Amino acid sequence: MVGPLSASILPAQQPQQTKTAQFEVATIRLGKPPADPQLGESSTSGSGPGGLFRMVNVPLKQWVEIGLSVSDYALKAPSWLDTSRFDLDARPPAGQNATPEMMKALLIERFGLKWHEEIQSVSGYEMVPDKKVLVQSASLVERLKGFYGSSTGPTLINGTNMPMSELAKALAKVLGRPVVDRTQLSGGFDYKLMWRPDNDAAVGEQKRYGVDVDNLPDSVFTALREQLGLRLQSAKVPAKIIVVDNINRQPTGN
Repeated sequence: MVGPLSASILPAQQPQQTKTAQFEVATIRLGKPPADPQLGESSTSGSGPGGLFRMVNVPLKQWVEIGLSVSDYALKAPSWLDTSRFDLDARPPAGQNATPEMMKALLIERFGLKWHEEIQSVSGYEMVPDKKVLVQSASLVERLKGFYGSSTGPTLINGTNMPMSELAKALAKVLGRPVVDRTQLSGGFDYKLMWRPDNDAAVGEQKRYGVDVDNLPDSVFTALREQLGLRLQSAKVPAKIIVVDNINRQPTGN
């Protein structure tokens, strides 16, 4: 649970849903307990044949996180959402993939989801310059032609002509905690951040692609210092928090 030092409520209304943001058909069933309790709970989700979107034994909290596009740290919800599991078979409109908006519409309609947003001070990180800043400003050609973009993977963050605030957002996704840019570096920057995966399978895969994994830093924190000359320091930082006001324990009928 996040413990706010201060909070301000943002006036918010539940978004209006359009037909294109809804599943055409959705069947919800109670998740089944594991056949062998000693194996613990498991869950899966993904798209299947014919565009069918399926989730099996997924905690309702994850449904909310998907629907509201919110990280775990930024969601304040009843604790029972962690253990209340459901299955979903849903079909998006023809030619469309499942989207968070469709999940949000489903939660509103079938579970009576209501929420509001608050700005709270939570535990996170500030991104600040280290001893020597190594990140490079974007080239003149990139700036003049408007080239820009970014990509993020499990152990990779790339940016072309991007502000430091975008790097902070990418780090927040990797770390699962809010990161605020305090570098005071303005303009666009080119950066490439890589660090060593923490499991052997991912290490082997990167080696097959010719990545010199053995010489990569062992964490994103070390990579940030060594490759970009920046560092993260723990701090209380402002973050948008989603507070669930209502969600029913059981959905309406299929």
